[in-house]
Amino acid sequence: MIPLSTLRAAALAALSLVALAGAVPAVQFAAAQPVERPALAPTPRFASPTVERLALTNGLPVLFVARTGVPIVQIDLIVRAGSADDPAGKTGLAAFASQMMDDGAAGRSALELADAIDFLGITLRPTSGLHQSGVNLFTPVSKLAPALDLLADVALRPDFPEAEVERLRAQTAVGLEQRRDQPNAIASVLVNRTLFGAEHPYGRTATPASVGALARADLAAFHRAQFQPGNAALVVVGDVSAATLLPMLEARFGQAAWAGGRAAPAAARVAEARQVSGRTVYLVDKPGAAQSAIRIGRIGAARSTADYYALQVLNAILGGSFTSRLNQNLRETHG
Repeated sequence: MIPLSTLRAAALAALSLVALAGAVPAVQFAAAQPVERPALAPTPRFASPTVERLALTNGLPVLFVARTGVPIVQIDLIVRAGSADDPAGKTGLAAFASQMMDDGAAGRSALELADAIDFLGITLRPTSGLHQSGVNLFTPVSKLAPALDLLADVALRPDFPEAEVERLRAQTAVGLEQRRDQPNAIASVLVNRTLFGAEHPYGRTATPASVGALARADLAAFHRAQFQPGNAALVVVGDVSAATLLPMLEARFGQAAWAGGRAAPAAARVAEARQVSGRTVYLVDKPGAAQSAIRIGRIGAARSTADYYALQVLNAILGGSFTSRLNQNLRETHG
């Protein structure tokens, strides 16, 4: 039971607060004034850097851009061959071969290569796309020489060890099976297949069966045929001079290291795709999917068009990035 003195003290405190509140004058809030938006700054103009076009003794082109101020260098070895060049019945060959290049090279195992890369603090990564393959290197200038050694080993002397081939084959097959449960992955595959056709280079896709049919000899043959000086180029950007860089590249990618006795194979000709006509809706039922994936598509300009980069800028403005007009309209204006 609460003592009477405690109740009396609580009541007096409450009356004091009421009296104090009555003595405080009401606060007057001024009406909000419209905020004037600052004027937009002038549109920045892009100044293209100067590209020096050089070459090694075996004819390998070198596109060099000097960027001083930060002691780093980016080097990309680009080869004109990708999944569009996959032979019939060997879909997934270019991607599989590229992924294998840093899983053992010049007698070093995958773990030994990974340890060497980590020790130098560099990034070394094989790449593959529709029309290109290669290896990208990002390194501090102080580690440029040993980093180039690793780049040359991975790009020119991959071993394709059988055990690593089987490991990656199993891993790839599992990844492809998992994509069958992802609505976005299903939509991306089917929109290309619907637009271009299942036999077109842009419409076909690797499957567990096609990857399972690729042998180690297929990977080695792809690399041997496509990774030729006449089918490649080096792109270098960083805090290094051409006078310092060229001898280093020549020692690792020039005539003595990369002779390239055979002529580079002709790039696969991508067939023209028939433009869509009318409006057709394709529905894929995915029971249990939490969200729906929607794709709207038609055949666009060829990759070889002279307007390619202008179209990339246009696409970024209209809908190709998070800050595009379409995204701002949907998310910011309409929530």
